[in-house]
Amino acid sequence: MDERYMITVVGVQTVDGEKDRIEVITAGDMQLTESGAVITYPEYAEDNPGVKTDTTVTLENGVLSIDRRGEMSSHLILEEGVRHECLYDTPMGQMFIGIFTDSVKTDLNEHGGELCASYKLDFNRAVVSENEFYISIKEK
Repeated sequence: MDERYMITVVGVQTVDGEKDRIEVITAGDMQLTESGAVITYPEYAEDNPGVKTDTTVTLENGVLSIDRRGEMSSHLILEEGVRHECLYDTPMGQMFIGIFTDSVKTDLNEHGGELCASYKLDFNRAVVSENEFYISIKEK
């Protein structure tokens, strides 16, 4: 994988009024396509830097897919105004979760840009968290 860009990923999860924020800064790559973009980057576990997760964020015709492959894998689909059921790996096994996307906004070009989404996660149609996902991409 080329690593031509610095990628900052910020995730904010709100559960029962309590916010938890995670920020990852890593080198990665972005390829623009006719219908969107593909962003790839590695993530390393904070408590165990030897554990790597490869993340691919695909934007195609306004639909955002987030694929994570590693110790804990997931495939999430974010489409504004639509609820999708997605597979999510946990230490206790795989489960299906519902994702209702409030918004997906992008501003990407060959030099980088930004992508953000807000969505709700549910189990058995009961909302368990509100989430925001933000990616900033800058040429090295």
